[in-house]
Amino acid sequence: MPPSTSFLAACLALAILTAAPAQAQSYPLTIVDDRGKAVRIDRQPRSVASVSTFGADLLSALGRRVDGLSTLNNKQSAFLGEATHGTVNLGEVHETNLEVLTTLAPDLIIGLRTYTEPFEKKFEEIGAFLAFDLITLDDSLHAVARAATALGEGARGEALNAAFLARLDDYARQAPGGVSVVFLWHWADVPFAFYDHHLTTHLLGRLGAVNLQGASPTPELRSPDSAAIGMEALLALDPDVIISFKGDDGPFVDHPVWPRLKAVNNGRAWRVGDQYVMPHGPIARDMVLRELAHLLYPAHFPAPGDIPAGARASAMHFAR
Repeated sequence: MPPSTSFLAACLALAILTAAPAQAQSYPLTIVDDRGKAVRIDRQPRSVASVSTFGADLLSALGRRVDGLSTLNNKQSAFLGEATHGTVNLGEVHETNLEVLTTLAPDLIIGLRTYTEPFEKKFEEIGAFLAFDLITLDDSLHAVARAATALGEGARGEALNAAFLARLDDYARQAPGGVSVVFLWHWADVPFAFYDHHLTTHLLGRLGAVNLQGASPTPELRSPDSAAIGMEALLALDPDVIISFKGDDGPFVDHPVWPRLKAVNNGRAWRVGDQYVMPHGPIARDMVLRELAHLLYPAHFPAPGDIPAGARASAMHFAR
């Protein structure tokens, strides 16, 4: 099926905005972040630090480089490719190296609220600091719009959002449906299954897949976004497709249940990159949507050719 008119129009608008010089944006300005704090930004930030991949993702989508970036499991995110080369390492996302950040002295720090809350006062002493809650699609859209505005790129941020929503609608129309899935992240030998409201599982739903973990039992709360799931419970669900993220490079912990699952037997149990658990930036969410569509419906959607090798989905392998 050819792309829809709305998708093409959104992409054209984005291309025009990307090619044109950024429209002047008045400073100082105030951005209210997800702490409810009104953050004053006196001038367009020239240097930016990102605590989590979100800020680096947005900067890369806007054609800018990030100056400092945190790591996950002591690694830079592979999905950002060469965009992270040469950036200052700020340490693990949950434990920022404040000495390095102080030396870097960025004009703006963009962080994930979950990991930055203990250090927010120190961050505010270093530079303007925006903290975001990033779980849902709405979180992603709102954070892109506000952070882009802080960077002096508000119009382009809105265009990025419009292009993604148009592509999402287009893919949703093409997806045939009729497939069940569970999206897992693994802590040691314990798998956790994501609820429906996480952005990646939301994308699965829009693509016509049924997330067998279902909705959170506490829908009035955005957190937690996942819960531990026993292997026997996973076997009872027995999804058509399994999507799994594991932070370290080693194989998954073996268990007698794995070879009994039809997803494993049918070659549809996939290990994915960290963009799936941190999909809220413009590059990550688009990458996840396009690769998920292929993993769910390989006859209908081609494998994306632009995903860096280290971030591409691969078959799950188990320790023996």
